[in-house]
Amino acid sequence: MKELRRVIIKTFIAVWALAGGSLSMILTGYVTDVPLAKYVFTLFENLDGRGMEYCFLALGTGLIFYLVRNRQRSPRVSGLSAFFAVCTVFGISYSKTDSWDCIFLFGNQFLLAVLVMFGYYFLYKNVILFIGMVFETKPEWLRAEAQSRPGRILFEEHPFLGPFLFLLATGLPWLIAFCPGTLQWDAHGQLWMAMGVTEQTSYHPVFISDYMAGCVMLGRRLFHSDSVGLLFYTFPQFLAQSLVFSYVMTVMRRLHSPVLFRWMALIFWGVFPYFQIWGLTMVKDSPYYISFVLLAAVLAEVLACGEEPYGESARPVRVARRHYGLMALGVGGMVLSRNDGRYVIVLTLFAALLCYRRYWRVFVLGLCVCAGLLVVEEGIYMPLAGIGRGPAGEMLSVPLQQTARYLRDHFDDVTQEEAAVLEKGFEVELSEIADRYKPDISDPVKANFTDAPDRGYLKEYFRVWAAQFMRHPDTYIQAFLNQIYGYFYPDCPNHGDYLTVTYIGNSEHWQDGHLDMEFTVKNGVLREFLRHTVYTVEKMPVLSLFYGCGIYTWLLLGAVTGMLTRGKRRELCVLVPEFAVLLICLVSPVNGYLRYMTPVMAALPLWLAWWFYQTAGRGRIDMDENDRNEK
Repeated sequence: MKELRRVIIKTFIAVWALAGGSLSMILTGYVTDVPLAKYVFTLFENLDGRGMEYCFLALGTGLIFYLVRNRQRSPRVSGLSAFFAVCTVFGISYSKTDSWDCIFLFGNQFLLAVLVMFGYYFLYKNVILFIGMVFETKPEWLRAEAQSRPGRILFEEHPFLGPFLFLLATGLPWLIAFCPGTLQWDAHGQLWMAMGVTEQTSYHPVFISDYMAGCVMLGRRLFHSDSVGLLFYTFPQFLAQSLVFSYVMTVMRRLHSPVLFRWMALIFWGVFPYFQIWGLTMVKDSPYYISFVLLAAVLAEVLACGEEPYGESARPVRVARRHYGLMALGVGGMVLSRNDGRYVIVLTLFAALLCYRRYWRVFVLGLCVCAGLLVVEEGIYMPLAGIGRGPAGEMLSVPLQQTARYLRDHFDDVTQEEAAVLEKGFEVELSEIADRYKPDISDPVKANFTDAPDRGYLKEYFRVWAAQFMRHPDTYIQAFLNQIYGYFYPDCPNHGDYLTVTYIGNSEHWQDGHLDMEFTVKNGVLREFLRHTVYTVEKMPVLSLFYGCGIYTWLLLGAVTGMLTRGKRRELCVLVPEFAVLLICLVSPVNGYLRYMTPVMAALPLWLAWWFYQTAGRGRIDMDENDRNEK
């Protein structure tokens, strides 16, 4: 009976936290100004618990809590659940008020936030325990051998060709409807730079910009059509995406991933409406995430092919020749398609070198390819072509946002000396910078920062930045949290163009005076149907979460927790590229931007397969005969 009472209380708190409006602002204006009564009324003022759906929500939640009531508690699971609860409460506050006022405005508000936090903590911990219980009691769900005929064909008989044909088949409607592809607004700017319409700088990676323009110019030269030039770019990209995803399926097979995981991977890449259109979009992010997945897959396969124990006297394990080629392709694609690719590569390969020195050759090769391409592109080609550096504000999104928020909230607190320094850095009045501040995106602020400040000015700016931080550190912290909470809060409104519908994507025929593009299929019925499938899925329970950044961060942290629980510390290096992307997102210009998180999203089946391999105790994976013969 005591256990039942606990379950009922926890269920009520959790459902109340879920029901909406639970974390509300405690306002004045009640008929009675009794503090306790005002506090109690606030708990329920925005809550609308009417409706049968809340009865089913309470029954389902209570059943889960009851089933796991006696399961062994893990400190790591409790810690992870507490972190998720904190992220949720902060996310709710920032999404409502662009601040942490729903938590720290005053004492009663803080108590309310703590109560809501406990509700989410109970929910997350018990759901995690329930998922673990389900998979423990249903071992057949984790079977690595396919039982059905389609599964055997796709995963056993033709582990590469089967998934490849599946992805082509599911992508065919998108190929037909959106032929020759779509042009994203960022790529439009790249094309204008590379075609000489605007001054070209390293704001966009030079190689990928010139390659985009080269495809368009080739289409003009051969067929007098910019649309054909767009197809020259998008069709090989879509094939490359399908090939890389199919290669990942072979790696998942080598990791003895459950058939359920492999089916979910194919559905995620081929049916879930996201990667089909991004594979057909001219934008630097598409080749970047394709190359990222390739690099992560090579890393996982290389590390899975060797001996499990390691010591100084362990015999070195040779890597298959194809791994060197695939490593070079992955590194090359990343470093040449996005400027931040170099940081992901260096962090990943240095971590791999530290953890698995026996494979140093393939990791050093990747680092050499990265360095060599950067020297050729930035040290030789750019100076010869007269291409300058991009604006400095691109690297200063975080401090510039903090300065802008400071100007908005404490404008009268800025001294004359500080104002003189800041005015030298911005191209508009400081009052206008305060007005242009948007908590979720730094573009309106950094676009007005001087393009090429010298080192002397940067020292002056950061001296002012530090002085203002010492006076109002909470303003700086809130500015930073306001720009990153979407990467930790799954319910954050999406700021990403998850379906590219800009320019040629939202018009039958598009011209800008320099480019002339149109869809091949004039009848837009299929195109509109596919476009609306995205918006339909966005509204569906559970599936809609995968259009946000926060769910991938949570799953990634869950994978890390599971591996640490099993003592798999060294094996975490396979997750380093995903965390490197996340760290870059935290200093990026936009909060919760799915386009920036797409590499982690695309590699989701792979790193979940690696987590399962390490935590399920499948043991060492031997290389097949083809690999041995290749050696």
